[in-house]
Amino acid sequence: MDMTTRRRLLEGIRRAHQADAAYTAAGRARTRAAKATAVHVRSTRDPQLQGAFAELKAEQAVHAGLVRREQEAGAKVRRTFTAARAANRALAALYTPYALGRGTGGGSRSGVVAALLGELAETPRELILAADKILVSTSAGKDSLVCGHRVVTLAAEAGCLDKVVMVHADLGEESEWPGVRELAQRQAERWGVEFIVVKADRGLLGLVEKRGMWPDAARRLCTATLKRDQIAPLFKRITDALGLDEQALILSALGIRAAESPARARKLPLSIDMRASTGQRMVLTWHPILELSEADVWQQIADAALEYHPVYDALIPRLSCVFCVLAGRDVLVRAVRLCWALGLDLPARYVALEEHIGHRFREKLSVTEIVAEAARIEAEEGPLVWARGDALRRHVGEEAAADYLRRLALVLTAQCGGKRDGRGQ
Repeated sequence: MDMTTRRRLLEGIRRAHQADAAYTAAGRARTRAAKATAVHVRSTRDPQLQGAFAELKAEQAVHAGLVRREQEAGAKVRRTFTAARAANRALAALYTPYALGRGTGGGSRSGVVAALLGELAETPRELILAADKILVSTSAGKDSLVCGHRVVTLAAEAGCLDKVVMVHADLGEESEWPGVRELAQRQAERWGVEFIVVKADRGLLGLVEKRGMWPDAARRLCTATLKRDQIAPLFKRITDALGLDEQALILSALGIRAAESPARARKLPLSIDMRASTGQRMVLTWHPILELSEADVWQQIADAALEYHPVYDALIPRLSCVFCVLAGRDVLVRAVRLCWALGLDLPARYVALEEHIGHRFREKLSVTEIVAEAARIEAEEGPLVWARGDALRRHVGEEAAADYLRRLALVLTAQCGGKRDGRGQ
């Protein structure tokens, strides 16, 4: 199946999904309208209204408006049902000639999606060649680093490095470790690709104060508001800048791994971003390192002499928020100690905010308790100490770590030299 056909099928899938979503939303709207009408009918039968002519007239007018709303909602349900049926039939007609077992109607839509995207995921070079732009989201963490390295390597081999853009969502000094944004930029400069930074107007602590609650596993506003919502407008900007007469194809690469959690293990290597895709652009979410283990990630960092953030050397396992609500207790305690070692006042600020809003950091764990535990350990063991390369020593051994540090120094020296000579970005 050629790429032109695949792109037509992808658009058919998007249209069918969009039509089904519209039908579902219309059904919910009709249900809400029917409930509102039923409730109001009971209120207009109140005996006290029967003798109050003006009030009764007003309530009858409201009731007429609710009835119209319910009728319009019902009409929309019928229209969206027809549109959804047409979109699904169109998709089946497109896919049937290419499906296994012709004459079966092409199978379910989920089967169509799995087959089509599975084939594309297995041919990353073809995918990169077909893409009009490749957006790599980077936190500057180890997984983003290896994801970016894989993408730029494939893009360079395909002669498409100019398509790649690295985007970093800056969480601000109150949320993330010092030097994260600068590291993300150095990584992009090393690869010679465009670098974009997005940032929310209000940082994490401001959002928590406004909401009066910390985020949790079900309401991860740090991810949704500070990252996803800030990156989303880029898709339109990229599409407008491309200025194509046909639908643009944008790859959105994310450095997540199946081994990180059960939820991520259920992710597919390639999927359609239905929220970001429109008639003007098809956005495919790509997980280039989904199959890698943590050991694989560190081995690739060592092999390619990729610069990682030094907090990993202090045995902080993820370059996420300084105090991540999903982190283990031991990691949070170590993060407090690392803040003290770096002269950061974040522990005190988080304690003060927790007291101000009256909501615990986690249901069974407060920031105050985390800080107290850190203070107890500091009293017993002294300040936290670490050395550059400790993360690699732990994962790939002393000899490999020493070799990595030597080669990284050469890379950084060459990168700084290129800047002075005017060759760097």
